[in-house]
Amino acid sequence: MLAATAVTAQAAYRARGAPWDLAFVLFSYTALALLFLCLSLYERLPQPPPPEQGEEDDTTARRRRRRLKMAVWALSTALSVAFAWRVAAVMPSPALKAVIWGMTSTVSVAGFFVLFVYRPADVSSYTELDTCNCNKDEGRSSPKLEQIV
Repeated sequence: MLAATAVTAQAAYRARGAPWDLAFVLFSYTALALLFLCLSLYERLPQPPPPEQGEEDDTTARRRRRRLKMAVWALSTALSVAFAWRVAAVMPSPALKAVIWGMTSTVSVAGFFVLFVYRPADVSSYTELDTCNCNKDEGRSSPKLEQIV
């Protein structure tokens, strides 16, 4: 963060005569700092118990976890959109601008899917996968591997 602060101060000094450039620099720095803060807070939260061990109660920790995940997604999406806006502005053709916005949209939607929609299969260890000892009679792999796939 110290390096980001130094680079931001230098960029802000160079952009002092251009209000839109200065706003971009300050927004990017602020959003990045908030993103790091939210990630740090999220990592410090206790892990929720697996769904099998008790009821699916909506505790304060679960609500805070969801709010922080939403903040992380919103901040990362805002940063992606801000950078796409700046990059698309200097692209020479509309096709390249469309590629920039298409990639940004894909990353944003994929991030939302991974953070809020996708639920991975429950695997307690990789030794349970048993990928080498396939059932030769049926030509199938282990049930745990099939559950993941």
